[in-house]
Amino acid sequence: MLRSDAAYAKAPTRTLALLGAAHVHLPDHLDRIAQRGWSVAWVHDRVPERCASFCETLAAKPLTDLKSLTAEMCDGVIVCSETRHHEDDVSAALDAGLPVFCEKPLGGSAEAAYRMADQAERAGLGLYTAYFMRTNPTLRRLHDILQTRRLGTISHARMRFSHDGGYADWLDLDCWMTDPGLACYDGFVDEAVHCIDTLSWLVGPITSGHAVTGNTLGWSVDDHGAAVVKFENGATGVIEAGWTDTEMRLELDIIGQSGHARLVNNQLSVWESRDAGTAPNLQMKLERLDAGAGIEPFLDALANRPAEGLVAAAEAARVNTVLDAMGLRLCD
Repeated sequence: MLRSDAAYAKAPTRTLALLGAAHVHLPDHLDRIAQRGWSVAWVHDRVPERCASFCETLAAKPLTDLKSLTAEMCDGVIVCSETRHHEDDVSAALDAGLPVFCEKPLGGSAEAAYRMADQAERAGLGLYTAYFMRTNPTLRRLHDILQTRRLGTISHARMRFSHDGGYADWLDLDCWMTDPGLACYDGFVDEAVHCIDTLSWLVGPITSGHAVTGNTLGWSVDDHGAAVVKFENGATGVIEAGWTDTEMRLELDIIGQSGHARLVNNQLSVWESRDAGTAPNLQMKLERLDAGAGIEPFLDALANRPAEGLVAAAEAARVNTVLDAMGLRLCD
């Protein structure tokens, strides 16, 4: 649960370095940082104009050389660069002795993601990824229910996370996100990573899968798709995602041997019985999805506070493993 403004005010003042200002959710993260009275003191970006713009907006200094980053300069690092540059940026931060929050996916490949995870473990530093659904109170409640096995062994799971960004004006796709060499993955993956992480968290590790993607918008990357996956516990799953829906949509169906859960139209319903004709044991409105919430556990950890929803590097790397096993990686 997010803290009140009064609680934010009590947090100590800290400074952060921003490595890369390309990601669409960076403004959401900056809002959360500002709410705590923290600041971004340094900005590094490979596009000089973008670096200068964010330095001016944030009253920050430019960091022209990643090797000049040191632990004395700030308390932590935010990586919001193009996916291809994540490894260089994360590695530089870890070399400097700084904990890192990185936008998703963690790496441009599973190999890159595991290299970063291994480096963070050797350094004894936190490396966390922006899978914000683990911070959502409604989904956390569902997670708690599943952990108590009140629905029995899960046999089927389906998740859809998609939006209308390909048609609406809030998502600019004339950028690195549709450049295979910089994005490393396509528009299906851009949303499907949240499904992979969330289902792995709710049901258990995904061991295999097969994806089919499509291209409606005509960019150099596909923009929607679906995948069939297999879980370690034997359950089967379906993932649907992309940029070409009619609205922002999150749907879930999780079926166990003794009950089931359904999230549709922003309403979570849980039955602890296989009889769909009975009233749900729980009904709960989905709290608003907010990508900015993904940075909250990282900021909590920096402030030595309880940090619920942290997604460790090894878990984030497993998402890349699933993507690459399904043949979805686009860059070398």
